[in-house]
Amino acid sequence: MSDYLFSSAVTNIGSLSQSLSEIYATNVPKTQEFHGDWGSLAITQGHYCGFLPYENDQHIMVVIGGPVLYFRDNDFLTAEASSEATEAIYSRWIVEKRILWDEDLSGPFTVLLVDKKRKTVTVVTDLMAFIPVYSCQKSGELYLGTHVDALAKAAGEEGMFDKVSLADFVLNDAVTYPYTAYKSLRQVTPSSEVSYSGPELQPTTSSYWIPKEENPYANLQEAAEALRCGISGYVERVTQKMSRVAQFISAGEDSRALSGLLPERLQRDAYVFLDDMNREGKIAKRVAEIYGANFTVGYRTSTHYLEILPEASNLVGSGHQYCHSHSLGFDREYRLASYSAVFGGYLSDSLLKGVFARKLRGADRLPFLPQFYLSGESRRKPINSSVINKKILAEINQRRKERFSVIQSERPVTAHEWFVLRPASMRVAIPNFYSTRRLFASYEPFMCKEAVKVSAAVPTSWKLNRRLFNRAMKPYLKKSKWLLHADGRLPYFGWWMNMPLQVCIWSARHLTSLLGLNNGNQGPWGDWRWNVKSEKWVGMVDKYRDSQLIVDILSDEENTEKVFSFERLRVISRVNLMQSLYLYEHKSSI
Repeated sequence: MSDYLFSSAVTNIGSLSQSLSEIYATNVPKTQEFHGDWGSLAITQGHYCGFLPYENDQHIMVVIGGPVLYFRDNDFLTAEASSEATEAIYSRWIVEKRILWDEDLSGPFTVLLVDKKRKTVTVVTDLMAFIPVYSCQKSGELYLGTHVDALAKAAGEEGMFDKVSLADFVLNDAVTYPYTAYKSLRQVTPSSEVSYSGPELQPTTSSYWIPKEENPYANLQEAAEALRCGISGYVERVTQKMSRVAQFISAGEDSRALSGLLPERLQRDAYVFLDDMNREGKIAKRVAEIYGANFTVGYRTSTHYLEILPEASNLVGSGHQYCHSHSLGFDREYRLASYSAVFGGYLSDSLLKGVFARKLRGADRLPFLPQFYLSGESRRKPINSSVINKKILAEINQRRKERFSVIQSERPVTAHEWFVLRPASMRVAIPNFYSTRRLFASYEPFMCKEAVKVSAAVPTSWKLNRRLFNRAMKPYLKKSKWLLHADGRLPYFGWWMNMPLQVCIWSARHLTSLLGLNNGNQGPWGDWRWNVKSEKWVGMVDKYRDSQLIVDILSDEENTEKVFSFERLRVISRVNLMQSLYLYEHKSSI
């Protein structure tokens, strides 16, 4: 299933379904509703076979996200739509009472169990809350849902935005957990069973997994083998009964490793979406040829990411960056929903390469330099901005301090890194998955339970310089060992062998750029610096320049023209602000 809305108060038939339908601009999925003296529940049909809701005399159970089951086969993934997987999870949890959420299910998921007789409800979230669940409690009523705007509408909170959260999103690309874009909505705890019961429906939270800094591996090689076995096992479980799958391909090493992971017996259709056939596309095409996949490139207009802002913003929800909805539109053009599985390579950098760990300055600007881990943190360093109202800025900093303290209690050594990793809603690009899972049967092997657990266990020094990733994925990179990555290195080899090669290529490209000989956008995504100078962008600024949100969150010295026209905000912060303005005006006017 794709999304659900639960209300402890009985709603009118069709009311919750209407809230869910507004997530989609086209191809609105079918919705199923349940009603009783316990409340109301609506669920939209998803793309993962086997996960229809299950109901008996006492319970209704819903599974969102299509997790891979490890306590039995996953043959239901290629069968007709059914509740087979949902029933299997129900039986192991409720009947047999031996569910191990961190071992029996892998990948993104959330489970909702309604006890109709006792009038209680339990929510289970995955290891990282890859699929967030939001709650709203007011006047003795409980509302739960997997889409923040849909839940706000169902709970009568539409338009009741939290200005601090929106300003936080503008500056930091995500809303600090557990807050949301709405005043009365909060995100539910990751890796937990959260039960709501009693007259006031106060939650009881039981964590089934905590990402402790405890390393069970004797050395890097042992950790790499566990990681490789886990990821390959995940892919094999998904594809065991399949004959045809899709994958996203690029000039990077994550999709290249994925190309090696996917069994050769499958028909593999590889897709990349670009402005034009640039360096990224040419390398991706060559990767597809080497690994025997059918290559397809989809072309977008230069202002594609501005054009999809309304549809993508509604799809992923307020407080989440819409610009990562890279597949939107192409999913219809290439009928991606017709595949039993569409594989991506997302989150490998975040979990396995330590990209958000604290490192020596210059490591990001000069990618050929070796990475060295620095202890300590800078997440509690006050964020300053002349653009944002000082009182709002102070509240943002306070929220970040409070959240960091919680992370530090769980991970005292790596709190700086994990501040932006868990829950996954703190990862700025996670809306990529929010969009794909709603559009087709999306599978991300680097989100499997083994990838999460190895990432949590090993020291950051093992991840830096791609050591863990390279050691684990080396067998899958062998076929393309002499094909360059887009950044000028050979992914099959370690950093120390790549450094001389990458220095030369990086220097040549940098010199070309300085001389004004740049051949345009060579990457996979749109050129935002060009987009915010386009006529379309200017028109969007004119449309929202008088928004009340501008008045509420900007400092007295600022105005719309300054914010959008000069370098007072990062480019992506201006995009965040534009998205917030659209949603603020759209949701507030309904």
